[in-house]
Parts: sequence; C-alpha cells; structure tokens
Amino acid sequence: MGASPTTDRRPREGAWHSPAALGRAARALVVGVRVGAADGLPDAGHGELDASYLPRAVDDRLAELLASQVHPVVVVTGPPSAGVTRTAAHAVRRTRSDDLFVELDDPYQGSLEEVVERARRRASPSRPALIWCDDAPLTLLDQVRGDVLAACSQPGGDGRSRVTVVRLVLTVRWGLPTLSRGELAASRFAPVVVAPVTPAEVVGRESHELVADRGVSGLAGRRIGELVAPVAAAREAFAGPSGDVVRLVAVWHRLGIPTALGPEVLAALRPDDADGDLTEIVTGLVEQGWLRRTVRGGQRHLAPARVLVDLARLPSDELVACIAGHLDHHARYLAARTMLASGLDSLAAVMVADLEPDPLGPVAALRVARGFAGLERDREAAQWFAFVIAVGDEDQARAAHRGLGLVFYRYDRLDRARRHLDRAADQLGVQVVLADIALRQGRVADARALLALLRRSRDPALAAEAACQLGTLESSTGRPDAARAAFTEALGAVDPAVVARARTGLSALPPRVSNAAMLTSSDTGAATTDAEGAGEPEPEDSDGPSLSPDEREAPPTHDGEPDESDDSEARTRVVPLASRSRG
Repeated sequence: MGASPTTDRRPREGAWHSPAALGRAARALVVGVRVGAADGLPDAGHGELDASYLPRAVDDRLAELLASQVHPVVVVTGPPSAGVTRTAAHAVRRTRSDDLFVELDDPYQGSLEEVVERARRRASPSRPALIWCDDAPLTLLDQVRGDVLAACSQPGGDGRSRVTVVRLVLTVRWGLPTLSRGELAASRFAPVVVAPVTPAEVVGRESHELVADRGVSGLAGRRIGELVAPVAAAREAFAGPSGDVVRLVAVWHRLGIPTALGPEVLAALRPDDADGDLTEIVTGLVEQGWLRRTVRGGQRHLAPARVLVDLARLPSDELVACIAGHLDHHARYLAARTMLASGLDSLAAVMVADLEPDPLGPVAALRVARGFAGLERDREAAQWFAFVIAVGDEDQARAAHRGLGLVFYRYDRLDRARRHLDRAADQLGVQVVLADIALRQGRVADARALLALLRRSRDPALAAEAACQLGTLESSTGRPDAARAAFTEALGAVDPAVVARARTGLSALPPRVSNAAMLTSSDTGAATTDAEGAGEPEPEDSDGPSLSPDEREAPPTHDGEPDESDDSEARTRVVPLASRSRG
C-alpha cells in the first residue's frame, strides 16, 4: 500500500466536507503522506511560507525534542495568537520532513491506542511516523497513557535501548499550567510554550515583510496571529447580522464540546428573535472563511476559524445550560473536563448540574464543587464536597471540609460549619472564619486564641488586621493593656482603614494606671480586679497556644450558656475579621 493521494483541505462550497481523519486513515493503514508536501501541514499563516517564517526562541528546543528518543509526545502551547500552530508546523517541516505523516482531523473520536499501533506497524527506525493534531482537546491527551507511550517505540539494534518510531505532535489552546494541576500527568508530555515575539527574535530579520512594515519596535511583545490574521474583520463578524451564529459556533469549540454541531442543534440554540435564514447565513460564513464544514463522529459539524475562537466571549450560564440540554451524559462530562482545564470551573459546574460526580473523580469534582459554591448553588456544592470527602485523599478531603464548612457558615449553621472547618484549621482563611464563629457563639477565649495566632501570620496585611480585631476584643472584655499592645501593633498596617480603626481604639482606652496609684488602691478593689481577671491569663509576646480540635469541640460551661467572662458587649462591638469574606 502506497502513500495516500493529496487531500484538499479547503471546504467545498455548499457541501459538507471532511479531510481524511487519522482514525479512518489508520484503520486503512494509510500513513504515507510526506510531511514536506505543501499540503502536509496546515499553513495557518494565511500564505506565510517557511521562507518568511519569523524565528522564535523555542525553535531550538522544539528541534531537540523532535529528535529525542525520550519524548515521543510533544505538546506545544501558548497564549492565543502567539503563533503556536505556525511554530509547531515549521519545526516539523524543518526537522521531520521525511517522516510518514498523518493528521488527526477528528480528535474527539476514535482510539489513539489503535491509531498509534497501526502507525507503528508501518514505521521503522529509518522512517518513523509522525502523528499531528492541531488544537488537541483534553479528551485526546487523556488517552496518552503508558501503553500508548510504549507503543511509540521498539527495541533498538543492541536489544537494550528503545527507538522511537511514532511521534505525536499536539498543539493545545488551553495553556500549559493545566498540565500540572493534577488532571493530567505532565511527565507524559514534553511541553513547549510559545510566547509572543521579543525584540531579540526579530533583530536581523529586516527582510521579513512584518519587520519591514512595522519595524523591530512595532513587533516587540506583539502576537503574530494578531498581525497576520483578520482580527478587525473577525470582530465585525461577531457584530454583524449573523453574529449570533458566529458566536455559537465559536463558543461550542471553545468549550470543547465533543458532540457535532449540526444545523438542527444550531437552529435550536439561536435566540428566539434571531433574523435571517440559517442555511443562507451558514453558506455565507463558509464562503467568507469564518466557518468550515466538516464531520465529527460521522455527523455533520460546523467548526470556526481559529481567530473567532480567540475573540469569542465566554458564554452565560444560561447558554451553557441550554447546550447541556442537547448533549448526552458522556459528552457533558468530557466538556466539563475541558472547561476545568481552561479554568472555567463555574461553567463546568453548570455543564454537569444534576449529574453524579463519580465519573469525574475527586480532583475534578473538588473544582466543580467550588464552581457551584461560586455560583451560590450551595445544595449542589454540598453534594460534590461530600463526594470528595468520601473518596478523596487526605489533602482533597481537607479542602472539601473547608468548602463544605463555608457553605454551612453562609447559612449561619455554625455548629456544622465549625465541625467541618476544624478539619482544615491549618489554613489561615479557615482560622479567620473559626474566630468569627467563636465570637458569635460566645466563646471569647477561643476567638482570642485564634486571633492571636493570626496576629503572627507571615502575611503582613492579615497580621495587622488580626491585631486590630484582637485589640477590639480585648478592649471589650476589660483588658486594656492587651488591647493597647494589639492596637499599637496594628498602627503599622499598610491599609489606612486599619490604621484609623487602631487609632480610634487606642483613643477609647482608659489611661494607664501609675505604680503609685496601684499601691494606694484599696484591698477590696485589688481583690475585685484579681477576681475579674481570674482564668483569663494575659497573652504572651511569644507564640501563643493553638487550640487542638478536642479543645475547640469542648462544650461551653453552664449547660451551653456563655461563660461570665463572655461579655455580651464584646459580641456586639467586635467586628469579626471574617465579616469581609462571607460573600
């Protein structure tokens, strides 16, 4: 079987068209297209050829990885319009021009393991195969497991080493940081980040048309895609009479929806007051190059031009919920994972609303729970936090206890909030809330201990705020010396509001009592003072006690009534430190 014929990647007017997808090509064992052919890789530069390619700082690193026998999978990423696709394609054409080549055109469908295995059978150490996927979704990267990596190589001639015979080059749009968040094992990939160009990368390229047109200073820090792509025209496409169609197709792609977007679904998603015939609008947008007709999973699909995806605004919660209504459960879970990888936790929560958290696992479920909490959908948040507590590891469960405690705190269910927050009391933000709960429950000693601990925080702003709050508490409970020390410390705050409150607190304190006055005081007065101060030791300047969970769970005295030292005036005058973070 020889090389496959040249495939026209341009959409045929008025017809649904799909380039040869990797899954279908691999099943037919067609992996013979040369990388160096003109249509072997997407140009993505609107006519820019390798001769006018603007070098990047990552070129040498990419060339090194593409020649490596250690990293069979290279992931190229970067900010939108930085030239990610162009950089990756140029590196492949320059360093792997003799490899067998096949493009993964429908990365949402098919088995990557099967594709790699079939490519490996045709490849050899003298002529490896290269699998290319532009704009790879998270669902594809999830398939890069150990067995897939092992299938990319075969034993070398010495019988001990292994030689890479199949390489995967993937570009992703949602950024490198997500590769290290826990959803993906970054060690499986060799990531390369393409950054916007710098002056050093354009010096000496005066013959390049962009440099000649704008100069070196005009390209410094600019994103190549914004210079060579019709960004202004794309913005006009969003604002035009067919802007609703343009936005829906771009949003569908940006959210990583694995299901095909056909004309029927598109018609159902359009606003009720949308004008124009949908068929005519789509045909016009295809002719203008803003949309292209393709096939996904054997069904007709509309895909947007890349520049549209970069410019599309995030959808509303209502639109995401409407999209979810047209998807099956499996597609909704996959879309949610892609949205989590993009940092869209709240939208991911909307996508999986009314579904069970089990298929996503504890890492993704924790972020979905936080997304629900951010939307103030506390019932769903509590359900997902409880799932993480039940199945997650120690760190995940601690984070879920914190989230669930804050949910109960929002509804003033203080006992239940305290029970969960105590499990995560090593976090400063949790200690702030626990101090507030202690004050509201009349446990002044607990609040004092927590605020004293926060007062020694390494965060200067938090320490100053805690000192000011502690001064207010000590002043309200009749401990002027401790209050004076705390207020004086708070005077060093950067926040002028904290400094003003500390000064007000100092001015309200009674004047210091001299030693002579203390010696001439009556025995009765001295005894009364000793009695009032009993059981309330002055806080020391050294590190104070940190309450254990058992101590914090100890029931209050007098059958639930506050202790005599818990002055009601303290509970009304103290403004809890956590009051600013309850929203």
